Amino acid sequence: MDGSAVQISSCGRNEARSLWLRQRVAILRNNPNFCQASFEYAHGIVGVFEGQYMANKVMANAARQVICMAIAAMHYGRDEVHHGASISNLQHVTTELGLCSKSTTAATVNLLENIGHVTRVKDEADHRSHLIEPTGQLVSVLHDIIAVCLSAADRLFPLRRYRALLDSSSGFLERYFATSLHSLFDIEPLIIEDRRSRLFATSDSGEMLLCKLMAGRTERDQNVVSLPFDEIGHLYGVSRTHIRRLMKKAETEGMVRLIDAGGRHIELLPPLKEVFNNIVASHIAKVQFDIHLANEDYDLLPAELCA
Repeated sequence: MDGSAVQISSCGRNEARSLWLRQRVAILRNNPNFCQASFEYAHGIVGVFEGQYMANKVMANAARQVICMAIAAMHYGRDEVHHGASISNLQHVTTELGLCSKSTTAATVNLLENIGHVTRVKDEADHRSHLIEPTGQLVSVLHDIIAVCLSAADRLFPLRRYRALLDSSSGFLERYFATSLHSLFDIEPLIIEDRRSRLFATSDSGEMLLCKLMAGRTERDQNVVSLPFDEIGHLYGVSRTHIRRLMKKAETEGMVRLIDAGGRHIELLPPLKEVFNNIVASHIAKVQFDIHLANEDYDLLPAELCA
């Protein structure tokens, strides 16, 4: 077994970690400030992705998001044994999680390279192979997403000042990436195990569009929002038809009710809010886990991982 395989195997599903993340999701959702945190999360994600065609292209669905996160994790977590991200170990991650095929993983890496978000370099330990390294562009996108999660975490736990860590000069982001592969194998299945959550997670720009729906709520009417398919499609780099099909599927699943044609008025039903809250809590739980692991701050983590 080569170093890359060892790295992936050591980050496979861990019972203690998985249990902690599930329990953490429940704790977060019971926090009295969770509703406000999730609302701010929705606005934060809209701010990161709305009108940003390239960012949307990079993070279009769960598979691409995982590939991008895994590239950063393997790159910053490399050592004498683990040399970084390769096509083969990225393919292992996506197939292990059931997100996409090996060919789709390879095609995604090609896309990321073509738009300047990754680069290939010779593996000094094996000149027959290339490693996939993140560029500043990819790190910038990941930084912005992590910042949204940290801001939401600060709303829930203001005394911990999570967001301030990201702007510190202590190499926090690199440490964060280096440890983030550990929780990836547990949190992604948690998000997509529910059919309704999977609908948004695996659809192109699905999670961004879900955040747009949830951010559209107002004090006057918390349940009816506007999502005009033509205008929104342009902002998120997807077609009107794609959004219409996504909303039709969501309606079939009992998550929304399409009041007017073209997305002018959409009623948000309780199951959609449940899906959204689980996705937000899952992302915050992952960020909390990775932060505490990166900083060797073990007060919240399972004892089995702190030995």
